[in-house]
Amino acid sequence: MATNETSSGARALPVEEDFVAKHPKIAQLMTDTPEDAISSAVSTPASEMVPSSELPSTPTNGRATPSDSEPEPSVATSTLTTTISNSHGTGSSTFEFKHIGAKALSPRVGKDGAIHLKPVAASTRSRKKMRAVVSFKPRNSHFDRFNETSSRDQFRGFFTLFWVCLALFVLNTSYTSFASTGQVLSLTFATLFSRDAWILAISDGVLIASLFICVPFAKVCRRGWVRYWPTAVTFQHLWQATLLGLVIKWARYREWPWVQSGFFVLHTLAMMMKIHSYMNVNGNMADTYHRMRRIEGMLEERVAEVEGAEAGRGDEQLHAAWGKAVRLARNAAGFGDKDADKATAHSLAEWSALHKQRGSSSSRLHLGQALNAAPQGEEPSPKLTVKDESSQARDQADSLPDPPGRKDKQLSREEHIQLHKNMTDKTNAERKAGTDKDNEAKADSSLNRRRSTSRAASGAEPHQIRDPHPLSSHPDGLISDLAREIEVLREDLLSSRPSSEPSPELIRQDPVMWPANLTYANFWDYLLVPTLVYELSYPRLKTIRPLYVLEKTLATFGTFLVIYVITEHWIMPFTPTPETPFLRTFLQLAVPMMINYLLIFYIMFECICNAFAELTRFADREFYLDWWNATSMDVFSRKWNKPVHSFLLRHVYASTIAAWGLSKSMAMFLTFLLSSLVHELVMAIVSGKIRFYLFAAQMVQLPLIIISQIPFIKRNETLGNMIFWIGLMAGFPLLNIGYLVY
Repeated sequence: MATNETSSGARALPVEEDFVAKHPKIAQLMTDTPEDAISSAVSTPASEMVPSSELPSTPTNGRATPSDSEPEPSVATSTLTTTISNSHGTGSSTFEFKHIGAKALSPRVGKDGAIHLKPVAASTRSRKKMRAVVSFKPRNSHFDRFNETSSRDQFRGFFTLFWVCLALFVLNTSYTSFASTGQVLSLTFATLFSRDAWILAISDGVLIASLFICVPFAKVCRRGWVRYWPTAVTFQHLWQATLLGLVIKWARYREWPWVQSGFFVLHTLAMMMKIHSYMNVNGNMADTYHRMRRIEGMLEERVAEVEGAEAGRGDEQLHAAWGKAVRLARNAAGFGDKDADKATAHSLAEWSALHKQRGSSSSRLHLGQALNAAPQGEEPSPKLTVKDESSQARDQADSLPDPPGRKDKQLSREEHIQLHKNMTDKTNAERKAGTDKDNEAKADSSLNRRRSTSRAASGAEPHQIRDPHPLSSHPDGLISDLAREIEVLREDLLSSRPSSEPSPELIRQDPVMWPANLTYANFWDYLLVPTLVYELSYPRLKTIRPLYVLEKTLATFGTFLVIYVITEHWIMPFTPTPETPFLRTFLQLAVPMMINYLLIFYIMFECICNAFAELTRFADREFYLDWWNATSMDVFSRKWNKPVHSFLLRHVYASTIAAWGLSKSMAMFLTFLLSSLVHELVMAIVSGKIRFYLFAAQMVQLPLIIISQIPFIKRNETLGNMIFWIGLMAGFPLLNIGYLVY
């Protein structure tokens, strides 16, 4: 057992041996329990009930156990037997404990003199877990006029000056063009990007329509016809590779200019990131759901054994045993008096019914939360409380060099175990200590002070389990621990908790429980929401502001006009050729291309993303941070494109750490490698050449990141920012010259 005291272990073992023998995974569950876990027969596992070496893991929901039709995985490579002899007076007794799948015992002597024996699992493979947090909360983009922080910026007048200068620049260019050619604007660039426009629009529509195959894919995983790991995930990657190959082939076949081919490939890559996140999240949730269903089967079998030998004869006897187990668990949790109420008894019967506790149920959420609320005048029962680790994980995520599970506000299994035991015992002891109300009030006040101190120290508010199980407080150790594991898996199937305080501007949303989200309407909404990371629900505003949408639409066309003028009159006429001097071309293109880059950034992240966010009422508008203050390229990569960074953080960086057990530095290298290859792919399609110039420019950032950590450079932020801007400004003309001339 995870932590065995000689006194408690001797009584519990004979009752549980048969059940453990029938379910080898329970033995693994025992050996995997952390040292500070509770002392019952089986404890909630730190990871899963199968060895980490059996199946691949994910940063979102972990691994999946095999389906019922597949053979059980081997859970042990050795068996360790411990013999304990106890002499008391004239009598003596001997107990033998078999630790399946253990290679040794780790002894520890407690403060009370009790000896705690913790089996060491035979598997030597370390379980590396990383929880990538991608939080969504109401935020405005930096340049949005409704951003209160930016509106108080002392340098906001310079932004106005920037646009005034651009307007004068466009007027001057147009006047010069009209004076020399008789045309206000040349139409050369317009002819270029309007070529084959209808075919491009139809092709993009076909691309969007093909993405809806994700919904039946998720439903196949939901029905359990295939497991996501490894069968469905293989199909997912093959389909994504085929889709990308067809898009590239079609773009080359149509011989589109660089504008059309670049747009089509970039849009395809964005959609591929969207569908990858959708299938990954729902596939992992499907595996979690079926793992939960198998544990529910174990729980029902254990309830039948404990609450009546005849209970296994049929469904009627099983329901009777289940009802008896629920009553025992409710009494153990201190809800006996509350359940005596007639109205409460009716709701309890409905909520705790066996069919209601199976699988996923949205209606069960509301009933469970109401029934498990503490009686009037008492604090909410801490037995249903776990600590939120999102702040710690978010700090860790913010420090990652480049690359965006489950995700925001996810429960910690280890702390779930410890708090579930310690706080339950504390609360039950206080409830049974006496009947004097004054003493109870003092105990509650003391508990509140301790709880407040703990919250202040941790920096995070605890949260109640949103879908509690009625048997989580059952006196039988196996029953309660299996029920607690089901609680944790249910939390994994629920939408993320709100990341901010309730606001009158936000829609109050009930938690969404998988698979209620598997609809075509939900998928279409996800395609429109300006994010590349899928969640069951997002923070939403109550209203759509038509004038705001109009403002962003006009800003898009106005900014595009400036881009058109710069491209038509200041970039295309200076297209490099082998005969043109290198330095001359570089100096002519550096400033216009830098301005175009800034304007394209503004159109994408400030205009288009905000417009789609407003249309979908998406409340999180923080699509970028202050990347212009970056002191190194790793800071720039994290801040300039948050949607892509969030995707890379969750589905590439954290996934490689959790699934392959890589170190952070190696995961960062693979993330940069993937990003560099994708950038080079886009340039190869746009230019029709494979030169690896952009790939090299991306990969050279790695040693530059190391250099930026030198104390002298790290302290001198102005120097770092200057180096960043020089590198960025030089990169665009150098790449232009390289791909067009060489």
